[in-house]
Amino acid sequence: MGDVLLQVAQTLTASQAISIAASLEIDGRLDRAVSFLPKSSQATTALLGKALSLLGDPLLLASVLRGYAAAADRGLAPPRAVWSGPSFDGDGDHTTAAVAHLVDEAKEDVLASTYSASVDSPFVEALWRAIARGVSVTLVLEGAKMEATVAKLMAKLGGAEFLRYIPPAGQYGVQHSKVVIVDSTVAFVTSANFSDAGAHRNLETGVLIRDPIFASKLRQRFSSLRKSGWLDLESPRSA
Repeated sequence: MGDVLLQVAQTLTASQAISIAASLEIDGRLDRAVSFLPKSSQATTALLGKALSLLGDPLLLASVLRGYAAAADRGLAPPRAVWSGPSFDGDGDHTTAAVAHLVDEAKEDVLASTYSASVDSPFVEALWRAIARGVSVTLVLEGAKMEATVAKLMAKLGGAEFLRYIPPAGQYGVQHSKVVIVDSTVAFVTSANFSDAGAHRNLETGVLIRDPIFASKLRQRFSSLRKSGWLDLESPRSA
């Protein structure tokens, strides 16, 4: 086993290892995870197939690949504060710029959750650009109380997948998380909705974390919620 894993580590770049790991963490399909590799990479694909066969678990292979990538790039960026509202010297990133830049970095996958959104907000425009360049986009929205917003977003962001939170039977609950996860390597957790108010007028606080382990675990949490039935596909609606 050691020889196969060593060959995988020597063959893949750090960015390739992270991209493959991110895809495996979403659906466990190696054929999809390696689809972005050059056609000349059949030997690498075969090695990854052997590694998966030996390890027996796509998530375990993903963890190994992330370990290789982390070893190749030890200098993780520290968490950064992100703000909406009044600005002062020494502030971290502004919410609007941080989200737009983050989503514009995406190569494989974006998962974004919010309670409300403005269709013409910078957040939504960044998601539209991601879809246009072939990035897989998933939105987790509040379906019950924000029906009009959901309908407008579904009309605007054709090609995205829309999920809604299903509260425990007979109990009140809403989808109130505000998270953006890109390629399972970077996560932005914030109090701000994807709205004009959240971007410009409200006082909002968030943190941008460039840590593949943290981002991957956060992404897996949403995947587990879906597999367990707490998140379900949104039905098409009229805007």
